[in-house]
Amino acid sequence: MVRVLLVCTGNVCRSPMAEGLLRKLLREQNRHGEIVVESAGTYPLDGAPASEEAIEAAAEDGVDIRGHIARSLTARLVERSDLILTMEPAHIEALAATFPGVASRAHLLTLFGDPNGDQLGVPDPIGLGRETYKAAYRLIKRSLRSAVPRILAMVPEGKEPTNKGSGR
Repeated sequence: MVRVLLVCTGNVCRSPMAEGLLRKLLREQNRHGEIVVESAGTYPLDGAPASEEAIEAAAEDGVDIRGHIARSLTARLVERSDLILTMEPAHIEALAATFPGVASRAHLLTLFGDPNGDQLGVPDPIGLGRETYKAAYRLIKRSLRSAVPRILAMVPEGKEPTNKGSGR
């Protein structure tokens, strides 16, 4: 089982949208039983739901994140993750400062599947209106579509899908 952790700042906008979308992309390929997808924030509002704008942006693409609950990035989450995809370079820096030795598993989402992707990552849409959330979602979607083949390549060969889902 491969574990992917998506990281943003508050865990109420970008990483919940990415978590929901990655689960959808994996289900579409019938690969969701092989990969556990989670998200967390470097400075989250623990227990807060996803923002209304994030919920709406994801819902327009058939992704339901209404049940999302924000949580903190913890040593346990980091240690058990095979791959950590962050929304901004600052998140990689925060991970490296807090969890030494994580550098080989932490990557900027926008560059992971496309080395020519946006080096600044996915801008934080918090408080900037619905169109900004939609733009962030589109960038996340483009980045995840490029990243999925590389993520799937992490699954050990011979592993049969379990079709049990990829919840928390």
